Parts: sequence; C-alpha cells; structure tokens
Amino acid sequence: MSESETSKTPRNAAAGAKQAQAAERPVHEATELTKRNAEYMRQMRKSLDATALSGEKKTAVLNEMTSTLLAEQGRGTTARQLYGTVQERTEEIVNPKKTPVERQKANYWVTALDNGLMLFMIFCLMYGIMGFIGTNATKNSAGANGITAILITSAIGGLGVAKLFEYLMPAKDGKKVSLWKKIAWSVLAIIVWMLVFTTISMIQGPLNPVLPGIAYLIIAVVVFFARMWLKRRFNITTSMF
Repeated sequence: MSESETSKTPRNAAAGAKQAQAAERPVHEATELTKRNAEYMRQMRKSLDATALSGEKKTAVLNEMTSTLLAEQGRGTTARQLYGTVQERTEEIVNPKKTPVERQKANYWVTALDNGLMLFMIFCLMYGIMGFIGTNATKNSAGANGITAILITSAIGGLGVAKLFEYLMPAKDGKKVSLWKKIAWSVLAIIVWMLVFTTISMIQGPLNPVLPGIAYLIIAVVVFFARMWLKRRFNITTSMF
C-alpha cells in the first residue's frame, strides 16, 4: 500500500464514523437549517418540553417541522412565516383545531342545549303565568305543568330542533334535500314531539311535582340569562329565536 493510500484510510474512516453518528441522531439534531430557522426550532423544542406532550409526540412534531423547513427554506421561507410564533405553533400542537366533522358534532349539542333551554324557559313562563291566573287553568294542565314533564319535554324538543336545523341547513358536499322532504321531516318532527309531550304529561304525583307559579317565573328568568350567556359564549345562530 502506498503512503498516499495509507494517509487516506484514516481520513475516510473518520468521515465514515461521522456520517454514521449523524445518521443515528434525530432529524432535528442533524440538519442544515439557516441560523434563523435553527434558532426557531431550538425555541420550539424548549416550548414543547414545557408541555405535557409525550416524548414520541414531541419528536414526531419536531422532525416533521424540520423536514418541512428544509424543503421550504430554499425558497426563502422562514419558520416564522410558515408556522407563526413559537407560542402560536405550540398552542396549535397542544390544542389542535377541530375538524369540520368534530365542529359539526359540537355545534349540534350546543344548539340542542340552546333550544332545549329556550323551550324550558317558555314552558316555565307559561305555567308561571297560569299559576297566577287561577286554579282552573292549572288543574286542566295537571301533569303537563310538572317540573319533570317540562324538563323531559324541553330536552327532547331541543335535540329534535337541533337535528331539524342540521337537516334543513344549506346543502353540504353538493347533496341537496328536496323541499317536500324538508316539509315532511318538519311535520314528522312536530308530530313526534307532540306525542312525547302528551305521553310525558300523563306522569303525575311525586315523580312530576307542580311548582308554585312564582317558582316557574323565577326559573324562566334564570334560564333566560343563562341562555344569553350561552349564545354569546358559543356564537349560536341556529335557534328558533
């Protein structure tokens, strides 16, 4: 072996060792990021370490971000432009935005609660006034004006109204519902709700106590303000009123 070949061997071996070590390191530890992007990722690691995310999740996120940056920085794109601030990106990772399907499910339950409260408020207001008008009106509605009947009827009505609104909303994914089907479903929903109302009204006695008129009016006022807070909190627009 010549002297030149002998001198190359250690250098080649050293280079091979360095390449092997680089290959063993995580992607975000062995990159050629720009100084700005490298500093961003350093702050990102520090920010994620302060969260409750698992080590595997942190590594996966950092590797994915680094790979994207390596592909985009050649075009002059910075991490800040791509992901926003470190705090914003951390919040997005820890609390990811809900998918359209998840938002739709969440909106359904919020809308159902809103409409259920609205029906409950109307019933309480109506039976509260009836309690002051006279005993005949109260006796004629015995069972229907019990607090249990009002709660169950309002809850079922809220769920039904929310589902009906969901069904009657503008077409999604190009699927359209004909007008006659919308009318048919609306009429069917009302009929079903009336049957439920009639059935629940048959419950009398301790299981369905009738409260004094003043109690119903107080409950109606409380529910009114609770519903106003709910509408502002979740920006509810799908309700009867």
